[in-house]
Amino acid sequence: MARVVVLDPTAAPPDVDPNPGPNAGLLAGKTVGLRLDTAWRSYEWVLNEWARRLQDSGATVVRWVAGQRVGEAGAVTTAELATFVTEVDVGIVGLGN
Repeated sequence: MARVVVLDPTAAPPDVDPNPGPNAGLLAGKTVGLRLDTAWRSYEWVLNEWARRLQDSGATVVRWVAGQRVGEAGAVTTAELATFVTEVDVGIVGLGN
């Protein structure tokens, strides 16, 4: 009887960063920015839930929808991003998955 070798195409999990960044501390009184785009519409459901919870914690929530990345529209996106980061104390820019 012949033997069959099954190969697993999945990659090894990435190393976990032991220092993901500074702790945001208490959110009450802070402005939390939520970055999203139009590519992943179901992420809006996640942000809606987070926004509600953040507001319940006393935070002000602002959303920014990222636009195009190239050409004149890309320049507009870059300018909007520069404004967004100066308006928030904490930014949530994705799920990290």
